[in-house]
Amino acid sequence: MQEKYEASIIDYANNELYNFSPELADLIVNHGIVEVWTEKTPSFSTKEKELFVLAALISQGGCNDEFEGHVFNALNVGVSKNQIKELLILLTLYAGVPKVVEKIRSAIKAFEKFDASQAA
Repeated sequence: MQEKYEASIIDYANNELYNFSPELADLIVNHGIVEVWTEKTPSFSTKEKELFVLAALISQGGCNDEFEGHVFNALNVGVSKNQIKELLILLTLYAGVPKVVEKIRSAIKAFEKFDASQAA
């Protein structure tokens, strides 16, 4: 699964987070990524999980760096730009226009990063 994720996210988890607190990194990586993401939710595809995560991050507001990383990851596992745009449209009804507008810059940055990674 690691090869599908933006290198900066893996580097952050492996370096910065572990350097800051190995215990916190272990909790996030082993519980969040291994246990919950992989072992406890096998009936959802990675594409579906990324869309769910994007919806949650849009709905709660803030977390723009995490949102940008998950947009990149979603594109990397086969979610289309159009699906991400439609998710933003849909969530104007449920999360509100301000929370959706807040995410547009992050989505654009992730789209650009993804396009650059595909051209390389």
